[in-house]
Formats: sequence, C-alpha cells, structure tokens
Amino acid sequence: MMRAVKITVSILIFFTVVWNLTVIYVDTKLSQRTYPDVYDNCNKIWSSRGLYNSYKERNSITSFRRAFKHGAVGGEVDFSYDAKLDRFIVGHGHPKKDANGNYIYAKKDGIILTLEKLFDAVGDEHYFWLDYKNLEHLSAKETKAAIARLKKITSQGDLREKLYIEASNPLALPAYTRAGFKTILGIHPLPEDDFLASLVVNGYKIAYYFNDITVIAMPYGSLERPVYGHNTAEALLSIPRFIFHIPDDKVLLHHLLADKEVRVLLVGRDKSIDRFVENNCHDNISKILKN
Repeated sequence: MMRAVKITVSILIFFTVVWNLTVIYVDTKLSQRTYPDVYDNCNKIWSSRGLYNSYKERNSITSFRRAFKHGAVGGEVDFSYDAKLDRFIVGHGHPKKDANGNYIYAKKDGIILTLEKLFDAVGDEHYFWLDYKNLEHLSAKETKAAIARLKKITSQGDLREKLYIEASNPLALPAYTRAGFKTILGIHPLPEDDFLASLVVNGYKIAYYFNDITVIAMPYGSLERPVYGHNTAEALLSIPRFIFHIPDDKVLLHHLLADKEVRVLLVGRDKSIDRFVENNCHDNISKILKN
C-alpha cells in the first residue's frame, strides 16, 4: 500500500514538473514572437452576424450591409462546408437532412447564401471572422477539397488577407494556416475565479503554441464573473486575442479597446448591438478624456 502511494506521488511530481517546465518554455518562446500580419486597427468592434432586426436576418447580406453602413469594418460569419455541394453555406445551426441525405439549409434573403455570394456582395474592403461550424467533422479528403474551394473564391484582390478562420480543434485548424489563411483557435476557459482557470488557460496556450495558428478567440464572460480577466490576459502574454460575448458596458468596452493585445471585439450575445463608432483611435480617445 505504501509503495503504491509513493509511486502515485512520484508520478504526480513528475508530471507537475514537466507541465511547469513546458509552460515556462512556451511562455519564453511566445514572448519572442511578433505578429505583424494580424489585424491591428483602432476600430476593433466588429459585427456579430451583421446588424439584424430579426432572427432570420442573422448572417444575411442585408444584415452585413447594414452593419458596414453603420461603421463596422469587419463581421463574424457562421458557416459550414457542404462536401457534397462543394460549397460553403452561411448559417449558424446544424442543418437537418432530407430523405436523400441532402442538407436542408435556411434561406437568407430568399436564397441559400454561400460565402462566395456574401463576398461578392459585401467583401470589398471588409474583414471577416469566419466561424467554421463543422471543420473538425471533415475528413482529410474533404478538408483538402474545402481548402481548394476557399482558395478559389478568395483569389481576387486582397480578400484572403482579410479572412480569419475560427475553429476549436487545434489539430485540424493548422491545415488552413499552411494553406495561407489566418486562423483563430476558439477556446472556452473557465471563469477566472475558478481554481482550475489557470491550468485550463495554460493548456490552451500550449495547444496554440505547438500548432500553426494565428490568434486566439474567447468569450469575455459576465461582468460579475469574467472569463477574460486580468490573470487570463497576463497568462496569454502577447498572443493576439479576439474577444466575443462582451457585455454592453461602456467602461468595459473602453478598457478592452485600450488593451493592445485585444484586436477584435464582438459586443453582446445572441442579440444585435451597434457600438461600431466606439474605437481606440486618437480622436475618439481625446473625446473620452474630455468627458
């Protein structure tokens, strides 16, 4: 019995030492990185699924046109890849199949909206945060076909440079980075007051470092129990961050706008909020200081 306890303790000590050394190594390497190609503009607040007046309008050409007209420079778009159609379909939910095994997609503005149609309509001079809903469910063959398709529809101008592809699988995502796209590792850490929060954040940070991924995205949490708080920000060092589900609080927004490592903000959760004129540009900061 005593021998078993000693072996268990020794194993725990070994893994603790290895873990801490890995964190130190990753922190050292990340502190030396620079990110010259990552979005770094004073207009940080993008739209989430456009600026919409109803549930059906989300992720539509109409909603994105409205958001961009109101001053948003970028937008978060939900989409999935249909391997059978070889098309990227815009939409948030997981579609059902008909009797023939074909997916049934909700229409946007009377049509089944593809990324190609969205880019053709509103792609000029705008940035897109592409939330990939089924990336981790695709086979290697389907992933190859999806990347080829995405390259084809983003071959004109500098559109490809303005895309950020998000998924939560750190092993599947790097294929898109290697293909020339910027990528986002979507993470969901624990609230900062949870005793395991630091462990989880470091785990995500290690996964980010050892894979070829551009930035990290995470929810803010609530004002009372933030997920993206001071300690989490410190743990992520200089990694560029996209923050979503941010409470609509003016003081908080100004704080996040001033955070140099936060590159993009999405305000609100499951509702459309227009805060696009809030920014970290010099003229706007001067107005804030005067008030």
